[in-house]
Amino acid sequence: MRTKVLWIEDSAKFELSNLMGPALFGGRYDFHLADDVTTAVDFLLVKAFDVILVDIRLPPGIDPFWNDLYQKAGLGKVHDQLGIKFLHWLLAVENSYKHQPPAWVDPTRIGVFTVESLKEIEKKLLELGITHSIQKTAGLPDTTLVDMIEEICPNPQGLD
Repeated sequence: MRTKVLWIEDSAKFELSNLMGPALFGGRYDFHLADDVTTAVDFLLVKAFDVILVDIRLPPGIDPFWNDLYQKAGLGKVHDQLGIKFLHWLLAVENSYKHQPPAWVDPTRIGVFTVESLKEIEKKLLELGITHSIQKTAGLPDTTLVDMIEEICPNPQGLD
């Protein structure tokens, strides 16, 4: 059975394509990519995933709710951290969104892969129960994404 992975990352198609290669090679993963929060929510509401990889700096997409949150945050780091608000919704910590988060989601399935300093966001992640995180830096091995997926889900059970 293939591990079902959702990677929510706005620059994966272009800037991080070297990380996608090892993840796609060999067909071990049922891999989906969302490049904004709206697209991620659409995926999550129709399919269960073994692993959800989330960037912290995410664009909102076309949904007015996420767009409004993004615009109200203003400029600066808070503006760049829509991923944290998304994680709060996803883990049912805070929900004023029109959709309930999927019941199958729990923090052990989530990994954060971001340019944000882990020192800055670690407390927020731990409060959510998220223990898997990697800071994007120059020179990461091409297997970084695969290694994170395997760390989160070494033995997929299948959720469908």
